[in-house]
Amino acid sequence: MNTIIFEAEGLSKQYGRAAALQNINMQIQKGDIYGLVGENGAGKTTLMKIISGLVYPTKGTFQLLGKSSEEDIARVRRKMGILIEHPALYPHMNAAESLSFYCKIYGITDSDRIKNVLNLVGLTDAEHKNTSDYSLGMRQRLGLAIALLNEPEFIVLDEPINGLDPTGIVEMRKLLTKLVHEKGVTILISSHILSELQLLATKFGFIHKGQFIKEVSVEELMQSAETQICIKTVEVEAAINVLKNDLNIHSSTLSASGEILIPKDLIDLEQLMSTLIREGIPLEGISLSTANLEHYYMDLIGE
Repeated sequence: MNTIIFEAEGLSKQYGRAAALQNINMQIQKGDIYGLVGENGAGKTTLMKIISGLVYPTKGTFQLLGKSSEEDIARVRRKMGILIEHPALYPHMNAAESLSFYCKIYGITDSDRIKNVLNLVGLTDAEHKNTSDYSLGMRQRLGLAIALLNEPEFIVLDEPINGLDPTGIVEMRKLLTKLVHEKGVTILISSHILSELQLLATKFGFIHKGQFIKEVSVEELMQSAETQICIKTVEVEAAINVLKNDLNIHSSTLSASGEILIPKDLIDLEQLMSTLIREGIPLEGISLSTANLEHYYMDLIGE
């Protein structure tokens, strides 16, 4: 039986007349990397703040790490790691001093813990540098290090790869995956870089205008769209004519970027390429497309 880390029933948050969240029902299970997907203002950060105790819901209930009373939830939050929006850092402190400050808050006495988390997030070489001199990406790394100090069971991360360069994004993905597989950590994460979220998450929850509209596993996402052959050429009309007249393919479509799309099961890729080349169609590229998280979300909300 799967252990439920977080479960919401009818969770809502109202700011005056504006509804930030409306009747949210969702469940996060142990071992999930749960990707929260939604536009700016959809309610992702509000939901994360409710889970983290920074905001109280207007109505509805939720369970956290098996607890449902306010007193018990407040206690089990000590088993959580949280990075929401920008990490709270003192500019005159360096990384080691910042982590030492949070160790006192958490009651952590293990002197090696600071070195361990700095090594995990790749900030060992910058531990004596004041955080005022940190780049945005370095601040995000230090925020994650703070979230990992108490060896949490559940981590809530709002835009953790914000400001990271491509190498840093890959390293962050590897680190989070390692925490799940080796430490048994459960993660709730949001990101505007949906292509990266698709590589990381095992389950996705979609929020639109404060409403929870769907939840799918990564397997369901991959099965949601058939694989297509993408043909990139400057002679689009001529290529489509070859497809129709020579290969009897009448179901091609054009993508927003001008690529010709054909369902993969309609033709052998080698036959397609040889025919197009024989007919003098200049090819800039042929590739295979799979299910895309961004397209899936845009289809869900009807855009």
